[in-house]
Amino acid sequence: MITCLRKFFFAKKILFGSFLLIFHLVSTAQTIPVGSLLDEAMRSIQLTGKLDSLVSFTVRPLASSAKIPGRSIYSFIDSAELGDQPSSYVWGKYGQLTVLPVTLIQQYNTHHPYGWNDGAMIAAKGYQTLVSAGLYASIGPLELQLQPELVYAANPSYETTNEYGTNPIGSYSKVFLGQSSIRLTVGAVSAGLSTENLWWGPGIHSSLLMSNNAPGFLHGFFSSKKPVKSGIGSFEWQLIGAKLTSNNTEPYENYNLKTAFLTGGSRYLSAFVVTYHPKWVPGLFLGMTRALQRYKQDIILSGSSLLSQYIPVLVKPFQKQNAQSDDTMHTDQLASFFLRWVLPKTQMEFYIEYGYNDYGQNIRDYVMSPTHSAAYIIGFKKILELKQNDHLDLGFEMTQMSQSPDYLVRDAGNWYVHSQLKQGYTSENQILGAGAGLGCNVQTATATWVKGWKQLGVLFERVERDPLYHPYKWIDLSIGILPQYKYKNMVLSGLFQFINSSQYAWQQGVNRFNLHSRLSIQYFL
Repeated sequence: MITCLRKFFFAKKILFGSFLLIFHLVSTAQTIPVGSLLDEAMRSIQLTGKLDSLVSFTVRPLASSAKIPGRSIYSFIDSAELGDQPSSYVWGKYGQLTVLPVTLIQQYNTHHPYGWNDGAMIAAKGYQTLVSAGLYASIGPLELQLQPELVYAANPSYETTNEYGTNPIGSYSKVFLGQSSIRLTVGAVSAGLSTENLWWGPGIHSSLLMSNNAPGFLHGFFSSKKPVKSGIGSFEWQLIGAKLTSNNTEPYENYNLKTAFLTGGSRYLSAFVVTYHPKWVPGLFLGMTRALQRYKQDIILSGSSLLSQYIPVLVKPFQKQNAQSDDTMHTDQLASFFLRWVLPKTQMEFYIEYGYNDYGQNIRDYVMSPTHSAAYIIGFKKILELKQNDHLDLGFEMTQMSQSPDYLVRDAGNWYVHSQLKQGYTSENQILGAGAGLGCNVQTATATWVKGWKQLGVLFERVERDPLYHPYKWIDLSIGILPQYKYKNMVLSGLFQFINSSQYAWQQGVNRFNLHSRLSIQYFL
């Protein structure tokens, strides 16, 4: 009996010790919402050499646990004013409760809808607002983040044509789960359910496959929470299975804000991003994204195995000669390859993303017609140190989504549109990727003076709207002011963009002026 008791207590000690070891390996920290003030600041911090050089910034949202020995990322923005972290309460050794910042975003367009990367907000004229607040809790490997969002838009009528716009039926309001998630995290690996916005790829103003242009959608995920080191370098990834929805009473961004009654119901999205940082080339990140979507009722057409039905993005061929049945299965594919190269000694980065919205017939087709159904993003960011905690942030980005001259031989249609899935690559009628609009080309240049949380910048932007399919070119030229100021625990940031729309809505000789303004107030408790 004594021997049995000794074995029992010995086994309990081993089990308890293993349990504590697992807890010790857990890296628990709330995620930083895509597009938030902290999310934007971290990238510049990395260029100054103060943030983990292994973080690619191509798989977001990031965890706020990114630290430099003994200090949090907050301390590299302005530790004297906002401290090292938001209000947190610790439960013993392995539990934590954090009150997340309260955010109020207000947006206004004077003439017609403009702006993107605004999450749950809609494309609308007039006033709209988004309110968000929440809590983060962790107990061992279990993490829960509850951060819902409330959106209201006055949504008045604006100038429309046969080719652009729809007169709204009234004001719009909706509650979303927003930046909420539940996950299990052990070490650098995490899995769970989430409605958070995602951002894949190296772009700052746009991303070809995944951005915060649309509301966050429900998805299951298996991902890295921080770079996973190996003998050949480090890896980051995210694999998701998601439900995409739409609303036939609201306009579609990929139909130039026209309403359309589209059948097919909800869609299932299977997608991934993976980034590799070779250990031999510091600062270089190479990666790819891929997304497959189909109508929910068509999932079973891809095969009997769970892998082919629910994770087809990992097993489906990239070539049409091996996937001729795609059209009968109502399947749409998008894919991209990207590079981000950080040069910390010069405090500069260069990046490019090149993607396809259709399959090639074979390898020869990809080589002979590399621009067929292609889009790309190219840009750079440069930090110029002025004095201590005071620098100039310069950036330029170009997004090209209209078709190349290859369309004269083979028309691939515009990005985010597919003949078999009429809703295209959207969620809640908003494009999941680059939000400038259907077939748009965008050039954006910024110069921002930064001192801690205080900023003052200027923005120059040119948007060429779907130039191939209209007789007259609609071009938006704009200049914007980007102020940011901190008062106690409150940070205010804004965008005031003055836009001249030449040949508005592709109408000859019709020019319109639009003021696009956005004010964000974030309160750290």
